[in-house]
Amino acid sequence: MKLKKSHIIPLILLSGLLIAKPVFAEDNVTQDNLPMGYYIKQEQEQEIAATSQSEEETSSADSVSPRMRSYAAAEPASLAPDDLYSSNTDLPRQDAIDIASYQSWMTQADFNSLKNSGVKTVIIKLTQGTTYLNPSAKNQISMAKNAGLNVATYHFVEKPENIQNEAKFYAQKAKELGLSTNTVMIEDAEAPSQYYNWTAVSQVFKTTMNQAGFNNIRYYTSQGWVSSGVMNASTLGAKNLWVAQYLYGTPSKQNLKNTEYGAWQYTSQMRFQGTTNLKNNYIDTSIDYNNIFNASQGLQDVYRLYNANTGEHFYTLNFAEKTNLQNVGWRYEGIGWLSSSTGSPVYRVYNPNAKGGDHYYTMSKYEAQQLVSKGWRWDNNGGAAFYSNGSKNLYVAYNPNASSGSHNYTTNSYEQDNLLKLGWKYGAVAWKVN
Repeated sequence: MKLKKSHIIPLILLSGLLIAKPVFAEDNVTQDNLPMGYYIKQEQEQEIAATSQSEEETSSADSVSPRMRSYAAAEPASLAPDDLYSSNTDLPRQDAIDIASYQSWMTQADFNSLKNSGVKTVIIKLTQGTTYLNPSAKNQISMAKNAGLNVATYHFVEKPENIQNEAKFYAQKAKELGLSTNTVMIEDAEAPSQYYNWTAVSQVFKTTMNQAGFNNIRYYTSQGWVSSGVMNASTLGAKNLWVAQYLYGTPSKQNLKNTEYGAWQYTSQMRFQGTTNLKNNYIDTSIDYNNIFNASQGLQDVYRLYNANTGEHFYTLNFAEKTNLQNVGWRYEGIGWLSSSTGSPVYRVYNPNAKGGDHYYTMSKYEAQQLVSKGWRWDNNGGAAFYSNGSKNLYVAYNPNASSGSHNYTTNSYEQDNLLKLGWKYGAVAWKVN
């Protein structure tokens, strides 16, 4: 971007986050809700217009009228990114899409179709600044998980000098929506200008998110900001960077770009096959080189629910099962813990004779077999429901006053102590979790 002589460059120093900063028109945008890639697309439009103007000035024939210099339709096809179609097998992989409130048109069928077409992750805009929450986020998260898609989220940074408060707001809203601390949380670093010390801003973002319990932090930005050092790949970690670069023409899997980074957002103009909605709407699409959007590392969310009619707590890894129970009156209480996919097995059995049913969890297969011999039933066909493998204690307590007996499992020692004071029994460590 070229500076005009009329630009005034004030010197701003706030905790090392700002440096000499030109005042650009983009800094005055007052939209409450900016989509991912908003400023990156602006930069691309300016680059296309500048290229077109240069060609016009050096050519005496076939010049393009200034009125026709619009990114959407007037530029020569060779100077603009193409509309892409997921049916084109020569394209880079379509590992991840990112969406915001602008995709409120998406239905469960759309998410199911994306899953069937090979998409692995949906990255959902959660917040912007310190006041905006995507009103569609809750439904989008639910539909994506129901489709079996991995969910990551992002925060659009509005005021870099206020990054600590923005990160706190982002973390707070993520927890209110029931997202696990294992979720990949992404800083959208593109506004208002490159003249902030964005590397320092991003470090504060990461520290603040870590303090809130979120440790899987990634950074989205333009390829130009990375190559110029605005976002320092060595400091932030090249594999933590999600780089946006929309090539002129059609990208090809035979000529992949930005492979040194974690992921590459190569288009904002993908039309997916499947539902009518997907065919008629553009979606940002990325190739995830290093699986940076799925930081589970073998960990899965365990959903915790409560039945007020029976007093039973229930724990499951299955999001669809969790949703079905909510639909019939169970109260969702959030993520109980993170379960490893390896380790010592934990078995779950069910008592069909108890009022309202009752589930029991144990690491002892012998104990589970004894209960089955007395009329209980295996869940998971006798296989492991969870695994014990971690550093946190998962406590169990038993309510002897409940009609069918009731067990509570929690990583919260304060909750455990309160139950014991109320007359619950055991007070033991059930197994280890993450």
